[in-house]
Amino acid sequence: MSAKGLGITAHDVGIGATINHNLLMVPPNQRSYAWEGSHVETLFEDLSGAIQAGDQPYFLGTLVLTQGAGDRLEVADGQQRLATTSILIAAIRDFLEEIGEKRAADKYTSDFLLIYDEISSENTPKLQMNYEDNNFFLNQILITASEGTRMAIEPTISSHKRLYLAARIARQHVIDVTSQFGKSDKAKELYKWIKFLKDSAVVIAIRVPDHINAYTMFETLNDRGLRASQTDILKNFLFGKAQDRLTEIQMKWSSMTATIETVGDENLLLTYLRHHWTLTNGYTAERELASLVKEKVTGRQQAVNEVVVLDDLSSDYSGLFNPIEYNGWKNVDKKTRSYISIITTILSIEQILPLLLAILNRFDTAQIKASAKMLLFWSVRFLVAGSGGGGPLDRAYGQLAKEVWDGSVKTAAQIRERVRAGILRTDAEFVQAFSKARVTKTNLARYYLRSLELYKQDDRTPELGGVIDDSYTLNVEHVMPQRESPDWNIPEQTAQQFRKRLGNMVLLSPTENVKLGTKPFKEKRKVYAQSPLLLTQSVGGYRDWGPTHIDEWQEQLAELAVKIWSA
Repeated sequence: MSAKGLGITAHDVGIGATINHNLLMVPPNQRSYAWEGSHVETLFEDLSGAIQAGDQPYFLGTLVLTQGAGDRLEVADGQQRLATTSILIAAIRDFLEEIGEKRAADKYTSDFLLIYDEISSENTPKLQMNYEDNNFFLNQILITASEGTRMAIEPTISSHKRLYLAARIARQHVIDVTSQFGKSDKAKELYKWIKFLKDSAVVIAIRVPDHINAYTMFETLNDRGLRASQTDILKNFLFGKAQDRLTEIQMKWSSMTATIETVGDENLLLTYLRHHWTLTNGYTAERELASLVKEKVTGRQQAVNEVVVLDDLSSDYSGLFNPIEYNGWKNVDKKTRSYISIITTILSIEQILPLLLAILNRFDTAQIKASAKMLLFWSVRFLVAGSGGGGPLDRAYGQLAKEVWDGSVKTAAQIRERVRAGILRTDAEFVQAFSKARVTKTNLARYYLRSLELYKQDDRTPELGGVIDDSYTLNVEHVMPQRESPDWNIPEQTAQQFRKRLGNMVLLSPTENVKLGTKPFKEKRKVYAQSPLLLTQSVGGYRDWGPTHIDEWQEQLAELAVKIWSA
């Protein structure tokens, strides 16, 4: 079948035969292996059902192929199904080798998985994955386990972990489908599976001529339900602009991805892409990112520049999530790194990341320190008292990030001038909000309580919450227990409203925390009164404990809080 005038052809063929008859490659614009375990299991279950029911042929959708470099066809759409089919065939091959069917195993290796290149004296994949995945795919899956190379490469990035998981699922699937058979019949069952994959698991293979841009086609295609994400679309667009500098962009993109994935997943990668664009172009909503990039990046050099800077800044961005250990920012001291660590790892303020990145790259040492401390104070206030919603804060910080990056804002004082009006809450608003605050995250509650305790002990930097040199190992103890107890005569509906209030929490050693459990307050207060921690002692001074006492105590904590986290 042919699309007249375009030179597009399509024919039905087994997915195994597609791998058998062609040399295939995933082009650099394509996402890395993206199927989660549930996608892999669903495919295998569908194939099992079709084999058992005798439903042949079984339709697996479409593949889109275009002529690549040399004799390989590029996979514009269908990578996930082709790769997962190869993984299943590799698992069948391995199992056959284990039960002594080496001739069949070798045949399947040469038919579907590897070809021997006599010039380089190396095996190369029938299906060549993209730059990030190919080496792992080759050495961990396609080469036989008997060659002993598999343990040498650990899955480090998310796509490698998904490939590794898919291989484990495939291995278990082969064990399951052969479990009811004797040794000789196990092999026969697997031969049947290979024949089914080759001839009866049918795809419509669409061949697209060279003059139709596969990069453009990619954005409109799906791969068994996995839609192209914003990250895929951006990568695809920038690679499509690269022309003869594609290899350079590919290497830079791969380096950036590996750096970001040391601290997060693909969601963080998209967040980084948006934050990077925000630095140079101002606040950008996620839904607008791809269209804005396409509008502004119009040529090869711009595409190269964009990816080069993305790679250059990725280390600093990932450093935001581990600032105390990060070896960049040579002019930033430990205290300033601790401020950043609290913001990003305890308070988890995402909107502030582009502004922090701009400050660290543009301000001098003194202004970095002043800004980090100020932004920590604001972040606590935003979490407790709000800022009119995440959108306004995201927009305000995003615009400030660009101004810092451009050099129009050069000091912490100038940042303060631009943010104070309309977003920062007043002291009265903060005190009111803090006096009623519920805290569901234990690490956040511990930070608040430790900072309040340090203030009571006249520590000079209570806002650090002891994150630098705290010798205490402390647990958050809920005075009114987190679950119903006969020792606490408080209606459950009322208890639910007060259990997570900060005023219902104290700090204790782990041993004391476990011992107290749900004991009545008259027993807990004796332990509290003996604590070396002043705030815990104060709660031990109460004769009884309930909603009114929590309200009263938390109001006192709020009066301390406003002195620590000032505006």
